[in-house]
Amino acid sequence: MGLCLSCRKSNGRFKGKNCSSINSEKKFVGFLPAKTTKICNQIQSTVSNHESNCSNCLNRQSTRTSQGEEVMATSFSNMNLTNPIKGLVSKKRNRYKQDGFNLDLTYITQNIIAMGYPASNIESVYRNHIDDVVKFLDQKHPGHYYIYNLCSERSYDKTKFHNKVKDFPFDDHNPPRIDSIEPFCQDVKEWLERDPDNVAVVHCKAGKGRTGTMICCYLLHSRICATADQALNFYGEKRTQDTKGVTIPSQVRYVRYYEQLVYRHLRYRPLTVYIKEFIFDPAPTFAGGPGNLSFSISHKTFVNEGDKIMQRCKNLKKSEPYKVPVDSASYSIKLDYCLPLTGDIKIEFYNKIMMRKDKLFHFWFNTFFVGYFSGVNVNGYGGNMAECCALGDESCYELIFYKNELDKLIKKDKQHKVFHEKFKLTVVVQKIPREEHHPPPYVTRDMHHMPDTTPSDSSAESTDESEEDDWDSVMLDPEHLNPRGVGYRILSESEIASQLTSSSGDHHSEILMA
Repeated sequence: MGLCLSCRKSNGRFKGKNCSSINSEKKFVGFLPAKTTKICNQIQSTVSNHESNCSNCLNRQSTRTSQGEEVMATSFSNMNLTNPIKGLVSKKRNRYKQDGFNLDLTYITQNIIAMGYPASNIESVYRNHIDDVVKFLDQKHPGHYYIYNLCSERSYDKTKFHNKVKDFPFDDHNPPRIDSIEPFCQDVKEWLERDPDNVAVVHCKAGKGRTGTMICCYLLHSRICATADQALNFYGEKRTQDTKGVTIPSQVRYVRYYEQLVYRHLRYRPLTVYIKEFIFDPAPTFAGGPGNLSFSISHKTFVNEGDKIMQRCKNLKKSEPYKVPVDSASYSIKLDYCLPLTGDIKIEFYNKIMMRKDKLFHFWFNTFFVGYFSGVNVNGYGGNMAECCALGDESCYELIFYKNELDKLIKKDKQHKVFHEKFKLTVVVQKIPREEHHPPPYVTRDMHHMPDTTPSDSSAESTDESEEDDWDSVMLDPEHLNPRGVGYRILSESEIASQLTSSSGDHHSEILMA
């Protein structure tokens, strides 16, 4: 029946019930993303306060079903009833509360807006109602706004925004493909330069992680911010009350990647590596005996899905379980095969228990940045490009990821029961000379005209969380951050020189970053 609070019969169903009983009424709260006591109590309080004003309920309209029964429907747009719920769901994100609006929306700069998803139907109860967003933009920036939708999982009626919407979609809790960042930044830059009154409105679902990743990259692209740390801090202070803006480690890592491309004027080229070994130091400790570690390796591709080009994960390798002995000081998995990896790579680790797999953590990295040094550590963000050490052979490197640089791990293992608080994962990789590999072309100036160069069986990656703002892993406990600085550390200057002076004679498509 939806959330009808206009009749005493509906109110009576929930009056006096505790949280567990309310949660059992799936028709009533099944749509809420967080079934917490706080939300339930807020709803109960709202029901009680609204009961006495039932006859004055606004926006009420009568409809009839096919059986002729009269049904009372309530529009949730601009209703004070939904505002407390919206505030609870938006958590620490700053909301726009002026001129009669209450929206999950923040001005990052005078011309850049970050906001939550413009929703309709029942989702609008706890997110921005699309009609309220339309009213806000048409009133505040008539004819001078463009919306950038980063959601890969959903869309909406673009005609409401006069078709001023562009899609740059990638999956929740993930970074974008590195070669999709520059097209986004360039598009925003060109739009804002057309007229000083123009604004760019960027959103994903929660309007925090993915939105922040791309906005931070634009702040670097436009030279508003000089470093990735400045961009991340600036966005966090503007968008949130606790300064925790982009917090997923892999998303932070990709902002640092883009900093390198912009400020070192690097040409992005697909580079291939092999993974030779994973080293766990110290080894994880599993309750009940030895663990059974397994991993999967995926890479991100572009896939045609209807009229959209989506970024999807394609699995390349799933390993058999490796038994981790009890009380082992460290543990190593050596790969006895050569799997060429190019571009954006995702590694996931699991502990296989009987017939199920318990996901431990995952992380993303891009193979092009193996061997680059990214600067010094500032403001407690840690080494989120992954520290990189050259070994005796200049083609071999160690990528070192500390605990706070692995997605999900700090959140899932807060008490350090499985992984020690000073745990680090070392990934030994070997670069493959360019003449020995032939990756597919990357046409990245305009991703909307990207040719389909990937297999059709690519599938969307599943995520375990439903809200981007549930992640605080990067910001926790600065004492355990990488003390040797941000990003890659290289011991061979010749490797840097060779990368920086690479000629454009390579026959693969390249990106020249602004």
